[in-house]
Amino acid sequence: MGRHADEADNQQMSARRVLLAPVESAGVAGAIRDGLRARGVQADLWTITPHPFVETEDRLLTGYLARARAGLIAPLRYDVLHFQFGTTLLEFVDAAWGKLAGRPLMLMHYWGSDCRPRIAAGLRPIGAPAEWEDQQRAYERMLRRRLRLASRLCAAAIVSDLELASYVKPWFKTVYVVPTPITLPLLPGPSLPPLPGEGPVVVHAPSNHLIKGTKTIEAAITAVAATRPLRPVLVSGVRHEQVLAEIERADIVIDQLNSLTTGILALEAMALGKPVLSQYDPSMLAPWARSTPVVAVTAQTLQAQLAALCDDPQRRASLASQGPGFVRSLHGADVVAGLLESVYADKGRAAGVFDVTVDGIKALDEPIGSLVE
Repeated sequence: MGRHADEADNQQMSARRVLLAPVESAGVAGAIRDGLRARGVQADLWTITPHPFVETEDRLLTGYLARARAGLIAPLRYDVLHFQFGTTLLEFVDAAWGKLAGRPLMLMHYWGSDCRPRIAAGLRPIGAPAEWEDQQRAYERMLRRRLRLASRLCAAAIVSDLELASYVKPWFKTVYVVPTPITLPLLPGPSLPPLPGEGPVVVHAPSNHLIKGTKTIEAAITAVAATRPLRPVLVSGVRHEQVLAEIERADIVIDQLNSLTTGILALEAMALGKPVLSQYDPSMLAPWARSTPVVAVTAQTLQAQLAALCDDPQRRASLASQGPGFVRSLHGADVVAGLLESVYADKGRAAGVFDVTVDGIKALDEPIGSLVE
C-alpha cells in the first residue's frame, strides 16, 4: 500500500500545533521539534525530567501539580500529542482524557530501552551481574504495562528500525518506521588540542557502560594498542557538545556492543565524518538504512576489525567520506520532520508495519517476526 499526504493535508499541518512530551532521549525529541518548526509547524517540547547532558525542552514540568495541569491542558491545546519514550505526561491519565475528549491525534514514539525486553529477547549484556536480571525483570513488567496502555490509547507507534518494530507490533495495530533525526549541522564544543602520542585516536563514548559493552570494548582497544600505536579516549558523563568535540578529534569511533542496531552516537560520528565500528544485524535495520557505512562488529571480531582499520588509513578515509551524506539524506531533522508530517496526516488508519520515506508510506514487504522468546 502506498499513500502520500496530499497538499491540503500539508497546508493543514503547518497550522496545527504539535506537542512532544514527556522525555528527551539523546536530543531526538528536540531534533523533531526543530525540524517541524523549520517546516512551519507550531511545535513544542515539554519534559518532566531534566536531561543530564542536553537542554532542548521548551518547558520543564517539575512536580506532580505542574504535570497534572499540563496533562489536562495539552489535549485541548494541541492537535497532535507525539509522546516520547513509552510514557506520557501523567502516566496515561492525560492520554485517557484525550481519548475521552475525542482529540487530539496521539502517537507513541519508541527509541530502544523504552520497549526492548532484553531478557525475553535474549539480549543479556556481556558481564551483567547476577542482580541485573532481577532489576531487568521488574523493569520489563513496567514496559509491558506501558505498552498495553499506549496501544489502547494511541493511534500508532513510531520506531526507527525493525528490531523495535518487532517489540511493539504485537501491541499496536499500526507501526511506522521512521529514521532517527539529528539536528544538522552538529555544533561541537570548542576545538580540543591534538592528543600527544602517535597512532589513530579511538573514541568510545558510552551512555551506559554495561549496556554499551564498554568493558569488552576497552579490552579490545588495549589489545590493539599493545601491538601498534593507538590513542584511546573514553568519554562519559559530560555535556553533549563535549562528546561531539571528542568525536571531532577522533580518527575512529566505537559505538556499542550488545546491540542489534546502531545508536545515536554512530549517526553523530558519521555526520562529523568519522569511521564507526558498532555491533548490529543488517536485517534488523530498516531497508533504507542497510547502506550504512558503519562497520559491523561483534565482541569476538572487534579487536581484529579495529586493528585492520587502524592499519588502513585509506579505508578510514573512504568510510569517513560516506558518513555525512548518508546522515544528511536520511536523518537530517528537516527530512525526518517531513516524514512525520505524513504520519500525522495518515493517522494510523491501516493495520500493519509501514516504512515511511520521501516516496510515501508503504507496507513493508518483508515479515516482521518476533524477537521475544
